[in-house]
Amino acid sequence: MIVKGALAGCLLLGSLGVVAPLGSAVHGTDTCTSTPTDCQAPPISTGGGDIPNADAAVARAHRLVGSRGYYQLCARLAANIWGQPRAGYFSAAEQWQQMVATGNAHSNDRQPPIGALVFWETGGPYGHVAVYVGNGQIVSNDINDRVPGQGGVYLVAFPLIESKWNATYLGWAPPIYSTT
Repeated sequence: MIVKGALAGCLLLGSLGVVAPLGSAVHGTDTCTSTPTDCQAPPISTGGGDIPNADAAVARAHRLVGSRGYYQLCARLAANIWGQPRAGYFSAAEQWQQMVATGNAHSNDRQPPIGALVFWETGGPYGHVAVYVGNGQIVSNDINDRVPGQGGVYLVAFPLIESKWNATYLGWAPPIYSTT
């Protein structure tokens, strides 16, 4: 059943022009094949903290709203929003730890720039990441699924992750993905 769901998700994503490797979708992991030094942050301008190419990422995020197939694949969804096939990290928690270790994390900052990755501690080993799209909203997966395992993509209020999942907000980071 999991394989069928993953395959359906890949087919749906393929129709949207966002294709994730089937092997990763089936197993639910994103394993980085490069060293952390190969991962670079996009430059952040000093004019208001804008993230380059955020407009394109936000447009892609809005196009993904309403799609399915991202059950427990929040890091994959965020990467796809940024035009990447995968996150390059095993989990959102690992990605956040890397952002902290490299000085790219903005801990507890509730004013992320548009396009920023926003992270939460969920009480489990994987954490959660979503993309901030402005006006107090994020694009996230799973949060409003009516059926467990749906993997829906939703436009929701920033604080919903905390109130609905009792998660702890960690902060935001620029979208940093493997360059190899």
